[in-house]
Amino acid sequence: MKVNEIENDLELQRVLWACYTYWQGEELPPHERTICYSWIIGPYKNRFDTKFHQSKLSRLAKLGFLKKGDTARSGNRRYYKIADPNQVEDLLRKWNLI
Repeated sequence: MKVNEIENDLELQRVLWACYTYWQGEELPPHERTICYSWIIGPYKNRFDTKFHQSKLSRLAKLGFLKKGDTARSGNRRYYKIADPNQVEDLLRKWNLI
């Protein structure tokens, strides 16, 4: 994970928070949990009173925080997994997001 790339980017930190919060609330075993933009935009908006562009998820994947999963059959939805949930949790605590 390229932590230095996100260290001063509050929006990416918040998007990562939304990803982790949704992921953590899933009842599936951790290795089966996935997230997508449409599932996390609501919690993000509720907490931060704004939206973010879904390209931020791709950016988090390029930085190693998320891993890209399969797309939906129609190809309109991209799924992601948290690459290292323990490290993400530690970072979110450091940034006072949890």
